[in-house]
Amino acid sequence: MASKEREYFDRQRRQFRSPVELQKVVDARYGADAALKMGYREAHDIYDESIKWSSRNDMPMQDFWAYSCRDVYLFDETDPGPVVQQVVEALKAMSEHLSHGQELGLSALEQRVVDTLWGWVPHDYEEDYVACAREVSEAIERLLPPDSAERTEEGYGAYYRDVIAEVRRLAAKHDVEFDSASSDKGSGSWEYNIKAGYLYDWLKGEYGLVEDADWDSEC
Repeated sequence: MASKEREYFDRQRRQFRSPVELQKVVDARYGADAALKMGYREAHDIYDESIKWSSRNDMPMQDFWAYSCRDVYLFDETDPGPVVQQVVEALKAMSEHLSHGQELGLSALEQRVVDTLWGWVPHDYEEDYVACAREVSEAIERLLPPDSAERTEEGYGAYYRDVIAEVRRLAAKHDVEFDSASSDKGSGSWEYNIKAGYLYDWLKGEYGLVEDADWDSEC
């Protein structure tokens, strides 16, 4: 059962083109003149697709797009240039960031983890963060329950806590900053921080927890 649910997330992640793929299209169409030749509508479409891809594949990148292209909905028909420039620059930055990760041999999961551990993109892929991301990714897969186990909210909560414990241990091992301290009273609750928040949201896809509305529309 769980393999079917994880396949759902895999399909979602492949539904849109990545910034690397979009950059290749832009380069082939415009070369180095994209900021001068691209129209507003095309730039807006690139932004929309990049936001959707990032929401399924790399949540820190989603925030990068929203911040870097914050004027995309303030379109001035007489002067679309600033918005087009924002999108072209953001696409180039994110394409180069992902390409660097590919050059380092990072898997899609390891890319998600290293960006989550850093909490923002782009970054310099510091050696300790990359090493930590590789070990965290292995733990994420190792701690998964068997495919025969039903995926529930309670089960996901237990899985998330196990993963968080490993992330904290491995972050300390690699001198990586990751603050997700539990309450002083030992209640098992977790104080929110953006890195743990990112992890909580996208880890559902690794676990295979599909929201009912999404599952109904898919199946």
